[in-house]
Amino acid sequence: MDFKAFTDDLFKATKDGWIKDISAGEGFLPDIEQQMDWTEKHMELVGSSMAYGVFDGSSKIAAGICELIITKPEPKKAWVKFIRLRLRPKIESQLFSNGGTGIDAAIQAYVACVLGVFHVKNAHNASTIKVYGRTSEQVRFLKLMDSALKERSEATFKSSIEGRWLVLKWSR
Repeated sequence: MDFKAFTDDLFKATKDGWIKDISAGEGFLPDIEQQMDWTEKHMELVGSSMAYGVFDGSSKIAAGICELIITKPEPKKAWVKFIRLRLRPKIESQLFSNGGTGIDAAIQAYVACVLGVFHVKNAHNASTIKVYGRTSEQVRFLKLMDSALKERSEATFKSSIEGRWLVLKWSR
């Protein structure tokens, strides 16, 4: 899967595709309308927030929408915060029914977002990435990821858990 900024065409195809999923009984329309409103307003950096899409191959319909925040806690320091990945309703439905296709697509989308956040970090000259765990399951997953990252001797960053956040820090 590819991590990309939304264009007008990609956003329209994504919105139409996700609404079609709702029409097929996959998801809840008010949630998707709210997500699409936010995404449309954040196709470019607005304040500190931006939406990116995760696309499978040549598809113009995003498999997921990644919500990022770029913050500057100090004048010469920037962080990129990966707040949430919202999966396409069809994929989310497959995931919740423990379908292998949904699980695989969700994992691929999540990995694409994490790798994409790394490129956003570089573009904004940030030294820190923070990945938020919204649920207890996500926090447990982030703790496992933290342990796995600490075992990699070639890592050029330090990882830690700070509350509900997996924090990756690079020295400049």
